[in-house]
Amino acid sequence: MGLTKQETLDYYDYSKVMSFNSYYNVIIGARGLGKTFGAKKLVISRAIKNGEQFVYLRRYKDELKVSKDAFFADISEEFPEWDFRINGYAAEMAPADSRDVKGREWQVIGFFVALSTAQSRKGVSYHGVRWILFDEFIIEKGATHYLPKEDEAFLNFYSTVDRWKDKTRVFFLANAVSMMNPYFLAWDIKPDQEGEFVKRRRVVVRGQTVDYIVCHFANSAEFSKGVYKTAFGQFIAGSEYADYAVGSEFADNHDHLLQLKTAAAKYVYTVETKHGMFSVWLDGVNRKFYIQGRRPKQEIIFTMLTEKMAEGKTLIRYNDKLVQTIRTAFNNGNTLFDNAKTRNAFAEIFKR
Repeated sequence: MGLTKQETLDYYDYSKVMSFNSYYNVIIGARGLGKTFGAKKLVISRAIKNGEQFVYLRRYKDELKVSKDAFFADISEEFPEWDFRINGYAAEMAPADSRDVKGREWQVIGFFVALSTAQSRKGVSYHGVRWILFDEFIIEKGATHYLPKEDEAFLNFYSTVDRWKDKTRVFFLANAVSMMNPYFLAWDIKPDQEGEFVKRRRVVVRGQTVDYIVCHFANSAEFSKGVYKTAFGQFIAGSEYADYAVGSEFADNHDHLLQLKTAAAKYVYTVETKHGMFSVWLDGVNRKFYIQGRRPKQEIIFTMLTEKMAEGKTLIRYNDKLVQTIRTAFNNGNTLFDNAKTRNAFAEIFKR
């Protein structure tokens, strides 16, 4: 038997994360926790109460089309006094008691935008937008790729919407799929290292100090308990899928190949990748390489990024001997890392 009506859990409660008064609100939680439902209810309520508009953002047009057409399907019954519709790429509402009124007026409350094509929509006015819902901002396994320099692409879109007015708040919503995403890397977010709430980039706005980013790794213990009462929950119990879909455990947050460098390890060089700069150390006794996020004061820097070339750096490519040597050590389990984030970031240089 599935959950009874009494056992069915409510949607995610946004009151706690909103209490931080941050501009970028990142919510990571189990699949089905109600993150999207709760966000939709919040922004629609604000549209009804204050006339505030929202943007529902997805990465590509094909995923946006599917999600926008079903946007109101699960939420409309929460607002029985209003009717909702999708008009092209706009979300609209009208009072339910005006259904028989000739020339019924519909009010625009939101816009549906694909980040991949957002730059081509610069002529669209987002003057009334106060909320951005970026759904599934972390890509699911087996799905498509991130956009080139995606974190910068989002900043460009945010700037287009906000126009330097500090009026726009963002909800980044995702399941715990991978720590290796452009946003966690750009913001130095480390799951499981700082507790349930992680805060970044303290700023002063109108005399008030706030953290620009707050990331909530939602505790899904009660939710998981309910899920595992269902037949499907019992079927997936103990699997890797259950770990991230129900337990909110990042699949790439494990201890494989993690070890701090030995006392005998000597600094060799620093490698600059698209995910950051990492120091490389070699223990001449055990012949193991150690990759560290921390770097020495005096460095020999090799960069894999043509656009980052500068005086004091040497450009290297995937087939250079330096990379081949450390790749061979990695393939033989002889390259170790100080933490999962370093491992996941640095391992990208081995993928073609």
